[in-house]
Amino acid sequence: METSRPYRRLARPVGIALLFAVIGSAQPALASTSAGDIRGDRRSLTYTAVHASYALSGAQSDTITSTVTQTVRWDLVKIVQRTVLAGGKDVGKDAASRDTITLSGSGDARPAAFNAAGGGTFVHRHREERRHSDRHGEGDDRKDTEVRGIYVVTGFIDWRPAGGTLDVADGIGRREEASAGILTLAVRLFPAGGGHRDGVLTVNARLRNETFDIEGGITLAVDGFFFVQDEGAALFHVQK
Repeated sequence: METSRPYRRLARPVGIALLFAVIGSAQPALASTSAGDIRGDRRSLTYTAVHASYALSGAQSDTITSTVTQTVRWDLVKIVQRTVLAGGKDVGKDAASRDTITLSGSGDARPAAFNAAGGGTFVHRHREERRHSDRHGEGDDRKDTEVRGIYVVTGFIDWRPAGGTLDVADGIGRREEASAGILTLAVRLFPAGGGHRDGVLTVNARLRNETFDIEGGITLAVDGFFFVQDEGAALFHVQK
């Protein structure tokens, strides 16, 4: 059915105005709801609600170069007898608190489809300092406390492939599919004692001949902590 001429002249300006109204009201952010507090009370390590927002810039989409059919497998790895294997553990350290978190895990992502899956285990270690008095005067007692649990991937944020060459044998996938890069994921942590908290995990893999410099391992931002790689390694396999 053909639209009358007066309506057709009006439709384009109205459509443009509506488009700008939608763009103006858009909030391109990923927000967590009901996240947990890893610190809470330092003595009991309880969990309280926290809200975090992770803005996604338009430039990030330029880093996603894979096709819809590509899958990026990620693993926190270990090297045994010059062979890279899944099942490694990566340790991140928070500079301000000196807390550490140890992660294991693996999963996959389809960057062009903006989805991801996977997970693993975590151990958060907090060094608690207590003042005491004895016959020698006042002093400090230090005791490590732990929170253990699991984490799962809840969303895809960004993928930056960096190519590179794997110099050891590949015990995970095809050696020619091994890749350096940075994968950013939304994750949810579930402590064994109950509750949960949300955070942002980056998996960082470095290889010889990578196309940009990468500090290998992991980072984890969660509830005021920013854990930065201290030990361990990661690896990607880009599968078609």
